[in-house]
Amino acid sequence: MSEQVLSARDVRMTFGGVVALDGASVDVRPGRVCGLIGRNGSGKSTLFNCLTGFLKPTSGHVLLDGRDITGHAPHEVMRAGIARTFQTPRIDFQTTGRDAVLCGLYPQVRHGFLASLLGLPGALKEERELNGRADAVVARMHMQSWATDQVSKLSMGRVRSVEVARAIAADARYLLLDEPAAGIGREEMKVLADEIRGLADRGIGVLLVEHNFSLIRMLCDEVTVLDAGSVIFRGTAEGARRDERVMQLYLGTAAAEAT
Repeated sequence: MSEQVLSARDVRMTFGGVVALDGASVDVRPGRVCGLIGRNGSGKSTLFNCLTGFLKPTSGHVLLDGRDITGHAPHEVMRAGIARTFQTPRIDFQTTGRDAVLCGLYPQVRHGFLASLLGLPGALKEERELNGRADAVVARMHMQSWATDQVSKLSMGRVRSVEVARAIAADARYLLLDEPAAGIGREEMKVLADEIRGLADRGIGVLLVEHNFSLIRMLCDEVTVLDAGSVIFRGTAEGARRDERVMQLYLGTAAAEAT
């Protein structure tokens, strides 16, 4: 049996003459939180997009539990058990927070539109189950007091919480979070951190791209650091904090203040 892990292996990505990734690798394992850090332009988002099918690497491979999924379409990647969030939330701002979470369950719907329209027993049962699962995620994320509000009326911190909740609802085995704490207040961040750790405790592999190094130190079992498209460090968050080059390039006084 192949090892359970989502991996990028020696990924190179070029755009014309620009090298965005140059042999980058990262592993995301079930039950662990892996941080992916680096300054702007280091290749984090490009690697993220290669892992989730939004970009096909120029060379190298993306492997899911030993199976090559390089270049698979995003919807195929999602159905294989990989969910993601985006730096800029991609949510229908006219829907409610709770309904946006429910949308995360749609890829798992087994009954078609006609069965639902006709009110067939199997379709109605599935609808009740999906609604129950959405409500459970809303409760886990402490969203009950504002889940029925329109997304357009929510703070950016709550919008990001909705997007994370929607990804959680997808019941993925691997969850890739692209700066989920941006714009979130301290209390919302604590809820988010608790939920991310809870996901890992339930066996989900989490890849976290985040500028907030305090959150990285709090959550991550391991950290991969990118610079100019290449991996310059792989180890623990504490090891990254003590690495002179990492400190100089990315953390600076912010890391010192977090000690």
